[in-house]
Amino acid sequence: MTKASIKSIGLSVVHSYSQIFFSDGKLLGLALLLVSFFNFTAGLSGIVAIGATHITAYLLGLNRTKIINGIYGFNSLLVGLGLGIYYQLNWQLMLLVVFSAVLTLFVTVVLEAILSKYGLPFLSLPFLFGIWTVSLAARHYGALEVSEQGVYVYNDIVLLGGNDLLQSHFSFLSLRIPASLNLYFISLGAIFFQYNVYAGIIIAIVLLLNSRISFLLSLLGFYSAYWYYQIIGANLGDLNYGYIGFNFILTAIAIGGYFIIPSIYSFVVIVLLIPVLSLLVSGSSEVLSQFQLSTFSLPFNIVVISFLLVLKYREHFFRKPELVIYQHFSPEKNLYTNLNFYRRFGDSAQIPISLPFYGEWSINQGHNGEYTHKEDWQYAWDFVIEENGLEYDNEGNEPEDYYCYNKAIVAPADGEIVEIVDLYDDNIIGEIDMVHNWGNTIVIKHAQYLYSQVSHIKKGSFKVYKGQHVRKGEIVASVGNSGRSPVPHLHFQLQATPFVGSKTMRYTIGPYVINKRDKFTFVANGIPNQGEQLSNIKTDTSLRKAFRFIPGMEINWELVDSDLDNKSMATNIHWTVGVDLYNQSYLYSKETNSYAYFKLNEQELIFTSYVGSKEDPLYLFFLTSYRLIFGYYKDIVVSDDIPITLSKTRFAKVIQDFVAPFYIFIRPKFSMQYLSRKQFLDESEIHLKAKYTEVIWHKVVHKVEAEFSCASSDNTYWKLIIDGNEYRYRRK
Repeated sequence: MTKASIKSIGLSVVHSYSQIFFSDGKLLGLALLLVSFFNFTAGLSGIVAIGATHITAYLLGLNRTKIINGIYGFNSLLVGLGLGIYYQLNWQLMLLVVFSAVLTLFVTVVLEAILSKYGLPFLSLPFLFGIWTVSLAARHYGALEVSEQGVYVYNDIVLLGGNDLLQSHFSFLSLRIPASLNLYFISLGAIFFQYNVYAGIIIAIVLLLNSRISFLLSLLGFYSAYWYYQIIGANLGDLNYGYIGFNFILTAIAIGGYFIIPSIYSFVVIVLLIPVLSLLVSGSSEVLSQFQLSTFSLPFNIVVISFLLVLKYREHFFRKPELVIYQHFSPEKNLYTNLNFYRRFGDSAQIPISLPFYGEWSINQGHNGEYTHKEDWQYAWDFVIEENGLEYDNEGNEPEDYYCYNKAIVAPADGEIVEIVDLYDDNIIGEIDMVHNWGNTIVIKHAQYLYSQVSHIKKGSFKVYKGQHVRKGEIVASVGNSGRSPVPHLHFQLQATPFVGSKTMRYTIGPYVINKRDKFTFVANGIPNQGEQLSNIKTDTSLRKAFRFIPGMEINWELVDSDLDNKSMATNIHWTVGVDLYNQSYLYSKETNSYAYFKLNEQELIFTSYVGSKEDPLYLFFLTSYRLIFGYYKDIVVSDDIPITLSKTRFAKVIQDFVAPFYIFIRPKFSMQYLSRKQFLDESEIHLKAKYTEVIWHKVVHKVEAEFSCASSDNTYWKLIIDGNEYRYRRK
């Protein structure tokens, strides 16, 4: 067995424990494994259940990633723990655990197949089916003996740790912790069938270390239920009986931070769902008690799955609260990644939309314009080309006099041509066609509920046909003067339906560059305004060669100069470019097993995330080339936000985690300034200056600076400035 195989087996076991709290935290998983052995039979049964499940899943050829991540194992683990608590240890029990685990695996796969069609999780439904089925069947098994552990608490403590532990227990009781807090700890322990306060305390500590938001949510869920029971006059014994208070804890963590982005909305939702959950706790307990079965986690499953399904049927308020699209197995990472995405790419820019033309154009009418673009059609732009403040040459009496006339119209993003209207001649200058308002028009589908429309096109200029797939930047037609158009211009809008003249939708576009009297501003995404002169990014060959990372490429740097007093940085750096199973490109440093993930297109290099050592030079490269455009504009500054997860200020980040759903005070920032360019025939030498700063409460606490000088990929220099120390590398 290889080292990698042993590691995978270990991870599959640890993750099976941590998945119960919707996490992939290794420390959390190891601590929960330890807690499960507070009752040796339960702990052993849990391990056997995981082993039986994962061996079966592997032999059946199920997804190995899901096996390693504990997705298939945690329900079987819960069944094993439950059986180990109720019955005494013998070989017949272990045999029952094995086949119960296999049954639970089958149910897991079946429920996954059914619920995944609706984008819903199976949670612990397989555990419920397995534990109830086995509990009913075991009543006919004479070889199983009911365990007496837990009946005589003091005896159990002595068996676990001797008289010293018993005396420690008495000392703990003398502290007289509040009854509600004691019940909270017991409810946490009950998730692992450990009905004692010590298991709960350990779980609370590791939960806090693993995720501050999850810990906060566990308190919110439990105490919301505790106070609701008091307000409504319900019997607090309902929380004690079976220690089913864990339903409120798991529901709060699941809805408040795992399946939903943590926010004030998710926290409010938790409080509002507690009364609903309490009804299910009390009601299901009454029904199931008739069959001598515990409700276990049934209320948690019903509330979470039904609420997630309800959210998927929304037609409005998609961010109040917002569902997690890509799961990071951490409320903090879910939140910080989500915030970073919207800051970088805008509220609506899931699919980037570029300007539909080449070169530099001006907006002579923007949103909610002076003459048109009103009410349902207010989110549109009219573009023209201006020179010296004029839109035309000569007298401007002919369409051909206008600078934008007959200029190419390009696809603003990949898509399918769903409509073309090519019927109308150009208007005489000053006249308009009020009957055929949009004139010749093209509509392109980019995604479900996202279409672009360009109107007033020149008749007979279309280069595409209906049903054709086009690439971003591909020429589709030419600017004309048809429809309600007194002078040639390009009308552009985004809409949710494929019909010509559909209602417009507000949607950010980008990236683009604004030119204001030869002072350039980079806009990653935004809403262009009337009067702005803007363009798509014009590519510079040298920049593109230096930073275009192709899968399979080897990237090597050598240290050519550094401060004599500091030799801590690597002399030689070696990275490779690769692509993972999810089609994500990355730079990989084998030395520290670190990955810097990025997106690459014709206009930009955009880093998205980093996994690995923050001491590796790759991390510094990630920070100092976080976003880079392949066009040169004198003194332009490219700025961007870096995820808080990459913050190196540990104490401040812990505080930030607690308040993150409500307020962000840590703001890592990146900026790159384009300083100079020297032209040499087809190539140029460009000098860039980058800066990463970590700002806490408006104060800079950490800074890394860098300079890049590049004429081509094999003539690129990278100078790092860290705490006053300089390191200069040359690309080999």
